[in-house]
Amino acid sequence: MLNVLVVGGTGFLGGAVADAALAAGHAVTVFTRGQTVNTPVSADIEMLIGDRHRDLSALQSRTFDLVVDTCAFAPDAVAGLLDALSPAIGHYALVSSVSAYRDFSVPGIMEGSHSSRATLEQLGFARSLPLEQRSSAASYGMAYGSLKRECELVAIDRLGDRAVIHRAGLLVGAGDYTDRLTYWTRRVDQGGLTAAPGDPQRLVQLIDVNDAARFIVEGAARGLSGVFNLTGRPFPMNALLESCRRVAKSDARFIWCSDEAILAAGLEPWSEVPLWLPYSNEAFRYFLEISVEKAFANGLHMRPLDETLVQILTWDRGRRSVPLKAGMPPEKEAALLATDVEHLPV
Repeated sequence: MLNVLVVGGTGFLGGAVADAALAAGHAVTVFTRGQTVNTPVSADIEMLIGDRHRDLSALQSRTFDLVVDTCAFAPDAVAGLLDALSPAIGHYALVSSVSAYRDFSVPGIMEGSHSSRATLEQLGFARSLPLEQRSSAASYGMAYGSLKRECELVAIDRLGDRAVIHRAGLLVGAGDYTDRLTYWTRRVDQGGLTAAPGDPQRLVQLIDVNDAARFIVEGAARGLSGVFNLTGRPFPMNALLESCRRVAKSDARFIWCSDEAILAAGLEPWSEVPLWLPYSNEAFRYFLEISVEKAFANGLHMRPLDETLVQILTWDRGRRSVPLKAGMPPEKEAALLATDVEHLPV
């Protein structure tokens, strides 16, 4: 049994990591601001209230075999946490992002591919953020990926083989605060003519948050070190939407709209059309085609897609009054369908 600390342990990923560690028989402590509780916290989990950017005193005199850091967005955040914990830390697992890579103009990006270093301007920007904004990924804007790489370098420099870096891709599941995949499950569940984005065979890539959490915990417990891309294997967008339709028992009919029609309709890639980026954007052309063979070779297991979709659909059907944070506004989808009717339902 390990003594595990999860930093940010009540959010979407952090809560899943805490649950995975508890299920594996470890003693679990979460360090949280107490402002985001994504799911009920088990009575078997110790909760420490604090703020990594203001007050780390709750961690003083504590020793942990494993620390999983789910919410570091700038190098100073990693350095401050390690200062507070060192040397009373065994293994450190940092959740980074595939956004740390420099560009996605070729498919199959591997862990050794070029990553993006932060500029002095970006580092200064991160340090200038008000303390209350530093715990939100959105606060870092276009500097997010480069700053994640700087976080990685601090961890590796300070801990060497006691650090493992997980470059996470699109995390999905019940409770996902981004609503990216949830938009598609809800929209398909509503049925009728449904605007589908781009080429039906265009690849997408995602991972159930619980599968990611289990790999993080199990890998660190086995002493994994180095860098791992943490997402699922790519598969066609058409297969995703067909799975949504099957799970929801929906009468949805998909109208596959061209990239050009989507852009002409004024829809924003990724935010208003989740999981879609125009093929013309060369720098992000293969953003959802990352190589994950290293993670699978080291013990990553993925549940069937339908299982994840059922969980999302069940959760979302209980909160239909909640507006989604992502997805096509109905009026924009209607306008898109009206101008792209030459595409036949699939």
